Amino acid sequence: MSQGIAEVNDISIWWEDFGDSSNPSILLIMGANANCMHWPPEFIEPLVDAGFHVIRYDNRDVGKTTWLNKEPLFSKVLKFLPSSIQIKFVDYIFGQGPNEDGVFSQNQDDASKAKYNLSDMAKDGIALMDHLKVDKAHILGASMGGMISQVIALDYPERTLSLTPIMSSPGMGDTNLSGMTLSMVQAIKDSYLLNLQGRYEDAIVCIYRVLSGSRFPFNEDKFREQLKLVIEHGDNPYTGHAEAVNASPSRLERLHEIKVPTLVIHGTEDAILPFDHGEAIAKGIPHSELMTLEGVGHELPVELNDEIISRLVEHFSKA
Repeated sequence: MSQGIAEVNDISIWWEDFGDSSNPSILLIMGANANCMHWPPEFIEPLVDAGFHVIRYDNRDVGKTTWLNKEPLFSKVLKFLPSSIQIKFVDYIFGQGPNEDGVFSQNQDDASKAKYNLSDMAKDGIALMDHLKVDKAHILGASMGGMISQVIALDYPERTLSLTPIMSSPGMGDTNLSGMTLSMVQAIKDSYLLNLQGRYEDAIVCIYRVLSGSRFPFNEDKFREQLKLVIEHGDNPYTGHAEAVNASPSRLERLHEIKVPTLVIHGTEDAILPFDHGEAIAKGIPHSELMTLEGVGHELPVELNDEIISRLVEHFSKA
């Protein structure tokens, strides 16, 4: 295992790798507002044991990679105001609330405020591969990371051995795809309010409780224990990831361009990116495979680790 900082794309990217670098590489890309410590040893070690070189890294704005977005002044001011005003502010930020399909009526200028988009984040991943002298890699991303992985497969096919989008989407703005559940909508608003109050750990727990499916009930005590390492590594409640997603075009009409072996993994009870988002990716990419996780939410349950790793190793062998 080694780790370091890559000075690329005008930012500093923190990375860590596992296994023999002469083996086929797997690039792990984590989702929005989450640093790479969300990739647990239980997921990485079996892949190393199977003969792979595994790389995880912090996306821009999280962990030990450069933060381009930090707590805004209005947030600092709001902390000194009554909770009733904080609640009104949160309602304003998220528009008039969700429609009947669970879609936020967000401010239309969100995208214009973005300091970067998913293409920039894909370039980060490629620049890191260059830094580590990795010519090609299996690209595996979770949630927003799965969106970034699609961009890499589309724009850098020569660097992509295989593609694995997990609990992801071809485009958040596609109106023909389901919106998030109402419980997820409320959790996001509650989490935002908790961040305003400086209760950062509670804000994360609030989100992940709702992201869990019914098959494996959320264990809050265990999650809080695991969360310590994540927070110690660097938790930024004010990333620009949501804006980056909103500022990026849908990939739905381009998915047919992807020719590498593709495995889509998605839970049937995903509260933020419902199952039809995964189905759309699998349908759009020729000859792709869909691994359905019944009763699973926006998560990778440790109870299914052996099953998932086995399928991944089989998938990688096709490249």
